[in-house]
Order: sequence, then structure tokens, then C-alpha cells
Amino acid sequence: MAHTCTWYISDNVSDVLAQVIKDMAAALRSHSRNIELEVISAKDKFSRPGFENVSNIFRKREIWHLFGRAPIWWRIVKFHSRTVHSLLESNNWSGLPSRFFNEGAKSGEAVIFPVFDPLSSYSEDGEKAVFIRDNRKVPEGDYEIADISERLLRPEALSGIYIANGTGPREAMRAGILTMRGVSIASEKSGYLDEILGPDGYFMIKDDNDLPRIIRQGLGSKGRHMAVSARHFLKSRRSHDRCAESIISLYRKVISR
Repeated sequence: MAHTCTWYISDNVSDVLAQVIKDMAAALRSHSRNIELEVISAKDKFSRPGFENVSNIFRKREIWHLFGRAPIWWRIVKFHSRTVHSLLESNNWSGLPSRFFNEGAKSGEAVIFPVFDPLSSYSEDGEKAVFIRDNRKVPEGDYEIADISERLLRPEALSGIYIANGTGPREAMRAGILTMRGVSIASEKSGYLDEILGPDGYFMIKDDNDLPRIIRQGLGSKGRHMAVSARHFLKSRRSHDRCAESIISLYRKVISR
């Protein structure tokens, strides 16, 4: 008998995280025939008839799994179904708490493993560049500087180095996706990046004075080798199998309560 589960991706979830969540759903579907999974995204709500949206809210499932901020109608779901809630940084739980990283997780908070799949359908390397977001300051040189704040999910191939703009879980998610596209990563020390790329899987920025050297290495053979190594680490530590197993283990606990 299949266990029924609905995933709801809230409207405050970024496109980057939404892509990861959808990859996780694909991993769960392909590795478990005992879970009947439906995924609903708030950003797609206007493509559905209104009555279908309303009926979804009242549909009893064994588990409703919320990603992001709880909508106002979530209290109705909690009345008729078991609920799980996954967040990156907030502690405002609306279901059994779960996170995507061991880093930052507290006692009583489960950890489910994100999975990262390649986004590009092209095999050729793109023009090498230094990738940044939100106007992250980097020294100018004889290389292209490309701000990918609004175009991370475009399908063209990427090649070069990404200079992270922070050390939190959101940047780790972004770095994971970029790693799967062949880009090497540079960041200040980050426990989140250590989990998915390994402590030696990215260039360590101790000071912005390091950036000229790091960029030079990241655009050369050292950057290519580091990207390959980080991608291997990521694929082994955040595989489809491990992702599915972490979710199934959590759901067993929820259902047995």
C-alpha cells in the first residue's frame, strides 16, 4: 500500500531552492514505489483552476510537507494530516522541523539531504568567467565578470569560478547547483559548503586580498581539477539514494507517531 504525501513549495522559496526541491522529489519518486507523491508550487497556482486549489487544501494525506513560509490556510492542513516543515534558516516551525544541512540543525530537528542535478543540456564549456551575484565586489582583470543573480537557472553551459556572497545555507545551495555545472567555487570558510563540497572542495577566501590569486587559479587547471573533485564529492554525499533514504527515514518516524 502506497503512503500518500503532498509537498507544498511556498511562494517565498527562491527559484534556486525550488529547483533543488524538485530534484529531491524526482529522487524520492525514482527510489520508492511506496510513496505516492504530489508536488504543488505556490508560484504555479494561477495555472490551476481555482476549485482545484481549494480542494487540495482539504485533501487528507498521510503527510503534508511544507517548504518555506506557511500559508494562511496551513492550519486547515494541520487539522487533518500529519505535517513536516523544512526551512533553511528560520525557526518558525509549522510541522515536524527538518533542515537541509547538519550545520545549524538543533536537537529535535531532522536533516534531509538535498540533491543537485545538472541544469545544462549542453556539454561544451562556455566562455570562462568570474561569476558573482548581487554586485559582489571582485578585482577587475583580463576576464569577464558575470553577475548571475537573475540568470542562474538559464540552460547555457558555464565555465570558470563563482565567488560566493556569504557563507549561509542559501549560498551553499547555489554553489551546489553551480558545481554540478562545472564551475569551481570560492568562499569564506563555510560549514554548509564543507558538507556538500568537502573542506577542500572550494577555494578558501581568508581576505579579499586573496581574490586576484584565487581567480587566477580558478580560471586555470587548478580550478578545473577542484571543480571535478567537488562534483565527485557532491554526487557521492548527496546522491539520489541518500536523498531518498533521508526523506523516507523521516517519514517513517512521522507515520509511526
